[in-house]
Amino acid sequence: MTDQLHSTVAAVPAPSVRVPLRVRIDTGVVWTYVVLCFGAIVLMLPFVWMLSASLKPASDILVYPPQLIPQTFTLDNYLKVLGQTSYLTFVKNSLIVVTFTLTGHIVSGSLVAYGFARFRFPGRNLLFMLVLGTLMIPFHAYMIPRFWILKQLGAVDHLTAVFLPYLFGGPLYIFLLRQFIMSIPRELDDAARIDGSNSFQVFRYIIFPLIRPAVVTVAVIEFLAAWTSFLEPLIYLNSVSNYTVALGLSLFKQAVGTIDGGDPHDDAPAPDRLLRRAEAVDRRHRLYRHTRLI
Repeated sequence: MTDQLHSTVAAVPAPSVRVPLRVRIDTGVVWTYVVLCFGAIVLMLPFVWMLSASLKPASDILVYPPQLIPQTFTLDNYLKVLGQTSYLTFVKNSLIVVTFTLTGHIVSGSLVAYGFARFRFPGRNLLFMLVLGTLMIPFHAYMIPRFWILKQLGAVDHLTAVFLPYLFGGPLYIFLLRQFIMSIPRELDDAARIDGSNSFQVFRYIIFPLIRPAVVTVAVIEFLAAWTSFLEPLIYLNSVSNYTVALGLSLFKQAVGTIDGGDPHDDAPAPDRLLRRAEAVDRRHRLYRHTRLI
C-alpha cells in the first residue's frame, strides 16, 4: 500500500515555478551607443541641412532662426540644375573617368602585384623598391612633364588625358595587393598547377577571388580620389563640355555671386551668367597653359 502511494505521488507532476527573468543592463554599453548615436547625428546634420536647403526657395535658406524643415517645398533648384546647366554632362564625364581609372588600377595593379608576389626573377626586389620609391615623388614634380607628354600624344582637352596615366596601376595599390597576395598559401597555386592551370588561370580562378577584400578597398579609395580630383582635370581639360563634376561645381561657385543666383545688378538669367563665366574661365585656362606649361 505504501509503495503504491509513493508511486502515485511520484506520477503527479510537480507544479512549475516561474523564475522572473532578470535582464542585466551594462551601463558602459548603453553610454557607448549613446555617444555613437550622438556622433552619427552630428555627422549627418550637414547632409540633412544640404537636402533641406535644396528643397527651399532661395529667400528661405538664410532666414533666422534656421529652419531645418522647409515651410515651402520646391523642386525648382533641381529643375534649374538639371535642365538649364551642363551638370548631367559633368556627371557623365566623371563616370567615364572613374570607370577607366578603377579598371586600370584593379586589373593592371592586381596583375603587377601578382607578378611581384609569385614570380621570382632577377632584380625583383630592386624593381619593387623603385615602384615604392615613386610614392615619394609629389604630383607637382612631374605635373609639367606629364602635361608635355600628353600634349605630344594629342590627349590634352580630352578625358583620356585624365585617366590614361592610371591605366597601368598605382604604386600604393600595387603594394597593398602584393602584401595581400603574399598572405595566400602557395599550396593553392601548386594544387591548381597540378590540375593543369597556367599562371594566368591561377591568378584568375584562385588568387583574384581571394583578394576581393583588398580589391574592394582599392576600388573605394580610388573612386573617392578620382571623383573628387580637381587639379588634374583643371590642367588637362580646356573645354567646359569635358569638365568633370569637381570642375563643374567650382564653375557654379564662381559663376553665382549671391545666394539668389548671381550679381544683383546683372539682369541676365542665371544660365547666361553661368555660360559667360564658363567662357571667361576657359579663356583664362588657355592663357595660363600657353604662358606657363608650354
